[in-house]
Amino acid sequence: MSQERALKRRELEVPVWEGFFQRAGTVNTAGGSNLANAVKYALDYRDTLNNYLLDGKCEISNNAAELRAKSYAIGRKASLFHASEAGARASAVIYSIVETAKANGLNVFQYLYMVLLYMPDYQNEPAGIEQLLPWSNFIQKHCSGLIDIENITAEAHVPFPV
Repeated sequence: MSQERALKRRELEVPVWEGFFQRAGTVNTAGGSNLANAVKYALDYRDTLNNYLLDGKCEISNNAAELRAKSYAIGRKASLFHASEAGARASAVIYSIVETAKANGLNVFQYLYMVLLYMPDYQNEPAGIEQLLPWSNFIQKHCSGLIDIENITAEAHVPFPV
C-alpha cells in the first residue's frame, strides 16, 4: 500500500512540484516582504519539502500529529493548577492513553473502562497487559462499538484467553 502511494506521488506530484519550484525561481519579490520570505524558504528547503515523496508512509503535513497534541494544548491551562510533579505526570499519562486510543479508532470511554476493569487481574502478567494495548484484537473487538456496561462489570467480566 505505501509503495503504491509513493509511486503515485512520484507520478502525479513530482511534475506539480517541479512546476512550482520553476515558477518560484522566477518570482521577483520585494526584499523582506512576506512573499519574498516564503519563496526563499521554499527554495532553500526544496529537498526537505519533497521528503514525503520518498516514502508512502509519510504524510505531506503534520496535521494529524498537531490534532493529537491539540487536546493537551487546550488542557495546558489546567496544568497550572497541578499541585505536584506527580499530578502533572499523571495528566501526561492520561493524555497519552487517550490520544493513543483515538489514534487506534477506539471509543475512549470504552477503552478506559476496559483497561480499568481488567488491569487489576493482569497487572503482573505481560500477556494480559498485551491484551489491554489499544491495537490488540481483544480491545479492538470490545472498544470499537457500543459497550454493554450493564453486563460487563467487575463481578461478571470474562477473563482473557491468555
